[in-house]
Amino acid sequence: MRKFVVTISREYGTGGHDIGKRLASLLNVPFYDREVVELTAQKYALDQARLLEMEEKSKMPQPFGRGGGLGAFADSDDRLFILQSQTVIELAQTPCVIVGRCADFILRDHPERYSFFLYSGLKQRMAHIEKSSALYLPGDPAKSATKMDRRRAAYYKYHTGQEWGRPSNYHLCVDTGMLGPKAADLLAEFVRLRGSLKGGDEA
Repeated sequence: MRKFVVTISREYGTGGHDIGKRLASLLNVPFYDREVVELTAQKYALDQARLLEMEEKSKMPQPFGRGGGLGAFADSDDRLFILQSQTVIELAQTPCVIVGRCADFILRDHPERYSFFLYSGLKQRMAHIEKSSALYLPGDPAKSATKMDRRRAAYYKYHTGQEWGRPSNYHLCVDTGMLGPKAADLLAEFVRLRGSLKGGDEA
């Protein structure tokens, strides 16, 4: 099997989790979303809630060079991000689909990485949030979408120095409002087609 990895970045309410899960099933590979957080917490004996907090709001960088390096700042966002990034790198040693976690940037040197960005119109996103309310934050869906997109953009910028959602950072950007869950089929075909063009075996 080809040693590829798929990374998915997504606007809030585009169905990225379900699409990623469907894509992983189509490609017959493992799927990781919040599992990345769980695995990181288990491996490094960290508070899972603290890791989730780190993803939601990044703080100013900590001065790692003082007083013993990373170990001196066991609760710092930077250290937590580094540990979580290590989990992403380890998972990518075998074919898989990873949602979020700046995986596209962390794995930028992976020889067969496919990075996708999912977006959609606000109306379509609101409809998806209302339909799948258990997967999203309670409250006004429009405000939640705006708030989460700003958080994701800030998180990505803080840790990568890149602009979240900029097309040039991804191999393909897809409007899920047009395709819904079927967007996974398009992404799977992209991975297979690219593999055949490179002369590799199909996934």
